[in-house]
Amino acid sequence: MRPDLDFRALRAQVESATWMPDFSLLYRRAGRVRMRDRMAVIGALVGTLAVFAPVALAGVFGRPSPAALGPNPDLGDPWGPLPSASAPPSGTFDSTRSIRAVAGDLPDGVLAAVDVCVEVPQARRCSLQVVALRPESPQWRSTFMKDALRQSSLDKLDHVELALLSPQTFMLSGEVSGGSRTNVKFRLDDPSVVPAVTPVLGPETREALGPADRAVQLAQYGDLFGIRQSDGTLSLLVDQPPMARRTVVSGLQVQAGWWVTGTDLRTGSPAVAVSKDQGRHWLARSLNVPQGIDAPTIVTLDGVTAHAFVRYSKGIRHFRTRDGGDSWQEVTTKIELPAPLSNDGALNGREFDALVRPDRSVLLWVRGDSETVYLESLDGEHFGVVAGPTGGVEPVDNGFVSLDDPPWLAADGRSWHSVSIPQTVLPD
Repeated sequence: MRPDLDFRALRAQVESATWMPDFSLLYRRAGRVRMRDRMAVIGALVGTLAVFAPVALAGVFGRPSPAALGPNPDLGDPWGPLPSASAPPSGTFDSTRSIRAVAGDLPDGVLAAVDVCVEVPQARRCSLQVVALRPESPQWRSTFMKDALRQSSLDKLDHVELALLSPQTFMLSGEVSGGSRTNVKFRLDDPSVVPAVTPVLGPETREALGPADRAVQLAQYGDLFGIRQSDGTLSLLVDQPPMARRTVVSGLQVQAGWWVTGTDLRTGSPAVAVSKDQGRHWLARSLNVPQGIDAPTIVTLDGVTAHAFVRYSKGIRHFRTRDGGDSWQEVTTKIELPAPLSNDGALNGREFDALVRPDRSVLLWVRGDSETVYLESLDGEHFGVVAGPTGGVEPVDNGFVSLDDPPWLAADGRSWHSVSIPQTVLPD
């Protein structure tokens, strides 16, 4: 008798022999393995970048610290110990002298603020010195001040001004290392004694001012003060010119009155204010044009006829008044500038000024790339390029000075004669 078949066991054996795996599960497990491997690779890359990226970036974009390179006066870097620099084959660094400001009275004598600099790479050292441009005069000694205004020979010095306050009193001022304006006053009463340098502080009282007294500023765009010519005493004014960014116009004859440039309080347009009574009353007028790249440049001989020049990135606009600043009209004749000064943006950052000669002719000058360009107008309207001295020109009492080494002097702004700068001292 044959035994009964065990169908349950047989079925289990058949299913075991013919079973197919679950491939979806295998796929999921394989994906997790691949993801784990990829994350491991990414983690290794991140760790490598964390180590080498700072080094690579420093090599491409970085620079040594100021202690290695030394301070850069043009960038306002903090000052530290003087860095060492290899001298050129000659054994010494080049030195330069540049006249930053002048003041005085021709023909008696003119003082000049001369910057004497040693051109050390990355550490240019300078000393501002006040010297006489007429050293042959027995009543003037050659050097009146050394190492003026700066605290360190590495300090950057901008907007230097030298003003004659009285026959024996001068004020020297400038902006040191981008800070506020520094003013010092000194006297020349006794040529045998080094003049005492006294910081100038704002006055607290109002003094009596006369027609020969001038206006000064102790801070950029700040209040104006009167300066008494008899003794150099500062005085508060009755009123200030009603404008923003006010800047007193220097270099004018005392009979022309006080002229101030700035911007209109309502429109922001260039504006000009005039006072003929030492700041008691002001006549302010807007030129009704867009603001230029700097304040208007004002020139006048008698305080009645005056010219205002507003510079833009391309070109100069010319305005004129014949009634002492009460009304201004734009001169339609275009001021033609030679190339490359006529290009768009060519006037930005260049030294520029204007003056009016005793014969009422007007002279403009612009510092070019390699030379100073002069434009002259005999009728106050049409300008043409003319020859001139080698540097920019500044007015002084009874004359003009060309800011160059050597400087040139002219009583009429036409007949120039050269004078020598006295011996100066190199900065430490």
